[in-house]
Amino acid sequence: MKLRIVGAAIFCACVFAITATGNAAATQPQKKPATTQSTPPPKPATSKPTTPQPPVQRRTGSQPSIGATRPLVTGHVNPPPAGGSNSHIEHPTYAPPRGVQPKEVGGLREYREPSGRLVRTDARGEVRHIETAPGLDGRRTVLSRGPHGEREVVVGRPGARVVSYGPHRGFVERGIVGRPGYISRTYVVGGRTYARVYHQYGYRGFTYYRYVPAFYYHSRFYGWASTPWGTPIRYAWYTPVTPAPWFGFYAGYFTPYPVYASPALWLTDYVIAANLRQDYESQQQPDGNPVAPPAAAADESSLTPDVKAFIADEIRQQLAAEQAAATAPASAQQPATESNQVPSALSQRYFIVSSNVDLNANGSSCTLTPGDVLERTGKDADSQGNVAIQVVSAKSGDCAPHAVSTVDIGTLQEMQNQFREQIDSGLEMAANNQARGLPQGPPSGGHPVAEGTADPVEDAGAQLAAQDSNATKVLAQATPGGI
Repeated sequence: MKLRIVGAAIFCACVFAITATGNAAATQPQKKPATTQSTPPPKPATSKPTTPQPPVQRRTGSQPSIGATRPLVTGHVNPPPAGGSNSHIEHPTYAPPRGVQPKEVGGLREYREPSGRLVRTDARGEVRHIETAPGLDGRRTVLSRGPHGEREVVVGRPGARVVSYGPHRGFVERGIVGRPGYISRTYVVGGRTYARVYHQYGYRGFTYYRYVPAFYYHSRFYGWASTPWGTPIRYAWYTPVTPAPWFGFYAGYFTPYPVYASPALWLTDYVIAANLRQDYESQQQPDGNPVAPPAAAADESSLTPDVKAFIADEIRQQLAAEQAAATAPASAQQPATESNQVPSALSQRYFIVSSNVDLNANGSSCTLTPGDVLERTGKDADSQGNVAIQVVSAKSGDCAPHAVSTVDIGTLQEMQNQFREQIDSGLEMAANNQARGLPQGPPSGGHPVAEGTADPVEDAGAQLAAQDSNATKVLAQATPGGI
């Protein structure tokens, strides 16, 4: 089975258009520089949280098309745009060289060409994965296509690679000079460039990277974020003036809480929405035509109140871990150097998928995309570095709910990395009073963590554009019928 890890922390660029009820203007968070920090891993969630959760009001009827807005308090749903369907999405079909026969690999058909190129297709012959022969520099171009037309291109190896999701979106990863074991990722999303830092660890012979927070708040602020408010509040994620079309796109899968009883519940919707926005943006077509949301299918499992409660519990545990790290002595905050450091992901039970991941479930290939939810059912990684999981919730066209499979420990850790980054992004909005409409918390205070700071790569945008252009040629060579 081959798993594809879509770049970590892309959610950090998901800046929400938010307003308080009645406000017409929205503000956007300003991200702090990335920093590095090892924190005590959160305890695993072993049961449903006991904190009462507000009910989720499910939408009935058909899903609104792209461009619809769904204010939580007042407003209207815009009519669907003219045209706009999934029919225009290109699904390139592979044309194998004469005599090249496929073999089954993880539920896909794999072709190895005499030139050294490797191509995997689904049962319909549609391209899902291409690896070119090594170039003069010894590097391969690895191109992966998701079930909804998403494209990921990776050149290089972990610690020194370029990952693109289009000409203007992705990250450039490299080691940090003078700081062994640390890497930086320069993200380019929506015209914004910023860097995040990760620390390398080993576990049973496998390498993984762990996110290092850029900033710790004062302990009182974390306590406020974990404590219910006296009175539940309503919050508008957008209004007709500040639309968020991706909310309507996933109306059949995700509904924000009608009211918020605590900051942790608001963070729950913030993190889920960040991943769904990433998934939505990855499906937009180069020609600018909107993609209509897929009709609800029998294999779609909406995010139920129970599933959201599990996620909220994971957030509360992470807040507690951040609070403990914020008050720990500086010496205790330094990353461990042991080569057999247990991944913190093995202390988390429920994960929001933050990047496309291909699974082999019962002999069939399927894909999880951002916003899907899985449960870690294995206690530890096996001899191949894989951890048992089960799909809890999934959007139409993705892996079926209750499907069982495995993911490698590095992939699982990346999900937790991005989960932590998204929580930090939401906390920053609350700390700066940018999430207008929420009760104001105590002074956030806190301090930066120098180990995680890194300068962005200056030409990251140019590297991504050049790589995406080359990927278009790679796909065209394998699919004479077009891309």
